[in-house]
Amino acid sequence: MRIAILSASVMALAACNGVADEEPIPPEEEGTVSDTQDIVTPTDFASLELGGTVQGPLGPEIEVSLIAGDVAVGDLSSRVQCQNDGETCDPETAPEGTIYTYIYEVRPGFDGPNDEGMPTPERLIPVEQATSFALDFPAYGFTGVAGYDIEAAGEMLAPGFNAVISCEGGRITWTVPPEANWSTGETITFFWQSTQPPAGPEGRYRFVADGEEATGIGPIPAEGGEMAAVCE
Repeated sequence: MRIAILSASVMALAACNGVADEEPIPPEEEGTVSDTQDIVTPTDFASLELGGTVQGPLGPEIEVSLIAGDVAVGDLSSRVQCQNDGETCDPETAPEGTIYTYIYEVRPGFDGPNDEGMPTPERLIPVEQATSFALDFPAYGFTGVAGYDIEAAGEMLAPGFNAVISCEGGRITWTVPPEANWSTGETITFFWQSTQPPAGPEGRYRFVADGEEATGIGPIPAEGGEMAAVCE
């Protein structure tokens, strides 16, 4: 079931303070987001042992369109889960040292129902080749662990699929090789881990497809915490 993690009228979790807006970094050419050598070794999403999901006032997920200009080019579903054995994930009561996993399901050329208050373009266009997904804000508290659902991506896309994960200026980018032919209807699950709980649906995410950049809103971690050296 797709449920909102936070509505537009509720801009922060009760346990966390909001964070200041960040200046977006300009898009790169050729449909890629980063040429950095600061590469993160991918971790398989299936290998994670996750606990409960952070519950916003309306539920555990945020659903938005990925928008380029006045059209939708994809769908973004985001959630945050604790890395523990419990069934709940409440930042207000979570023990010290709790790791939060930020999870994104990105589906090109598709646009499901959005959360109340989130813009929904009237027109959706198909995607022939998606090439990247990225955070457009600092990955506060990044532990150095990031990845995607390796088996699912390998079965759905080209044989030998391998996304490159990089971190430049504190911003994490997943770059998908053109030969993977990531296109309409093919969902990839990406994730990264942080010591910082979510502060609200104020994070800006970037998605590049067919040479065009689209953006969508999702959870942003509370400011603070040390960032992995790979991002320096």
